[in-house]
Amino acid sequence: MWKKITSFPLRGVEQKLRSHMQLVLDSVGLLVDLLDACEAYDWETIGVIAERIAGIERHADNVKREIDIGLYSGVLFVGLKEDFLKLMEAIDDIADKAKDASRVIATRHLSRDEMNVLFGRPELRKMVAGTVELVKLLERSIVLMDKNTKAALACAQEVEKREEELDELKMFLIIHLSERENRELAPLSFLQLRDFIFQLDEVADKAEAASDVVTAMIIKSGA
Repeated sequence: MWKKITSFPLRGVEQKLRSHMQLVLDSVGLLVDLLDACEAYDWETIGVIAERIAGIERHADNVKREIDIGLYSGVLFVGLKEDFLKLMEAIDDIADKAKDASRVIATRHLSRDEMNVLFGRPELRKMVAGTVELVKLLERSIVLMDKNTKAALACAQEVEKREEELDELKMFLIIHLSERENRELAPLSFLQLRDFIFQLDEVADKAEAASDVVTAMIIKSGA
């Protein structure tokens, strides 16, 4: 991974980079399970999944700190060291936002009717599935940086395109919730569900931010 844009191997950091990305993917993938538990109105499972995501996010933080140390001692082309750090930060933020999204739901029980206003909507399932696929596409763009930079750049640009599509789903769902505030949703419940949508959207935003760094790294290296 990334040998095309480094002047020397990253001194054992490469495996940690792969591990970190897998942890981030695992945290985002659990959002699908969270959605299933919410639709089933299973608060015990919702809490368990939220804690699993938080645990993965903590593990990812620890791995990132090890990567930071490795990058500090590694030898990269001028200017790329800072870009690697920016990329790792953006990737790490993805897991952080997945944790935030899960905790927004898990910290306060809503009524079944209130949960049904959002969970079970096909647009929400499409948004969650699209977010997972977006992060997978980001991972593919990173892996391709070492094999085919043109393809890596195309994947990074596809991340940006798909993030814009997810924005449309976000707006639809926010409008859907707003139309039901006070009639079907208590004010606190409306804010809780709205914040869940916003945090879910942040997962995609951080993936797009990471893809922007990938693009900059490829262009800067001239690979």
